Amino acid sequence: MKKFAKISLIFSLIAASFCAWSQVTDGEFSVGVPETFEGVWERDDRYVIFSCAEEGSEPKRKEGAAILLKTFYGWYLDRRAEPEHFTAERTLNDSTCPEAERIFIEYRPLVTSGESSGDSSVWEMFVWHPRLKEASVIPVAIIGGNLYLNFAVKLDSNLSQENSVEEKSLVEKSESDPLEGFWCKMSEADGVKVCPPVSSTDIYSSYITSDAVYTIRYWRTDMEYTNEMAFFSDGGKTFSVVKHIQSAGKIYTCANGRSVTIRNVQKTNDRPEIYELDSKARICGLGEPYLKRVQEKGSQEAAVALAKKYFAQRAPNPDPPFPPSNLDWHMDQINQLEAGNKIIQAVRKRQREFAQKYPTRKIQ
Repeated sequence: MKKFAKISLIFSLIAASFCAWSQVTDGEFSVGVPETFEGVWERDDRYVIFSCAEEGSEPKRKEGAAILLKTFYGWYLDRRAEPEHFTAERTLNDSTCPEAERIFIEYRPLVTSGESSGDSSVWEMFVWHPRLKEASVIPVAIIGGNLYLNFAVKLDSNLSQENSVEEKSLVEKSESDPLEGFWCKMSEADGVKVCPPVSSTDIYSSYITSDAVYTIRYWRTDMEYTNEMAFFSDGGKTFSVVKHIQSAGKIYTCANGRSVTIRNVQKTNDRPEIYELDSKARICGLGEPYLKRVQEKGSQEAAVALAKKYFAQRAPNPDPPFPPSNLDWHMDQINQLEAGNKIIQAVRKRQREFAQKYPTRKIQ
């Protein structure tokens, strides 16, 4: 745990912003695999099972992940990464490595949108890959049975006091329209993989109103994280958002230096078309989920059962070289045409002689 002492908690502002609707933890790492991660997760190219070893020589690294890659057109699973206790029934062949990768994961909760640990929540996964000294930090959101890498968290952010009447109107509208408000995105990784993921260098958060969508760019910076607010204007309206975002161990800012003025805000009407909100409309998964839960409980037995199921399948038959046709050959007419043709009759004779010499090879 000391390794992460220098990593400050993400969004200290969240504690004040979410106190009315969600529980924000103190950043302590979860012991074991959290309930919300349990089960078998699937996407088009892999299965992922989060596992906790019953015993281990490294007490701080008991939590791991099994990653089964769908190879050979989906009828074979490569058990590429597994905890050590999974390898007892490991099937080896020319298509898989002799020893599976051992990937350790520690889970730090950021936001839970409910009282139960199984409710929608936001986490940071500290993924330890083999032979690497630093952990890859992957922010994830779990909404129901879906796990998102591309998601946003809603923060309380108001208009300036210059226009209190319109501010009150915006607050009232946001209660009826759950998308209205400031949606703070997290650093997006490209996947939960057997190699370190690539994370986004820019974060594009959104301020959504009834008639516009303001996209705000946050970029990586070396400046210290602060609780300052930054501002941008559109006509007579002034909006306030957080100046800094800390995600995946990196700090992002939307204003240069000590400035609190946001420039080059993009204004559109493009609201998200594919998204999923949690029950309190404070966590939003954007686009299609990265993983979908297909089984409530996951363990070594689940991984072995999945592998055996796919190993029992056969390779699909190749496509025919020619498209199917419905030709009517009219054999009676063909026989009439062959009757007086000496060349064709000679070919038929050779075929009959060949069939008599090699009776196991039937030639019509």
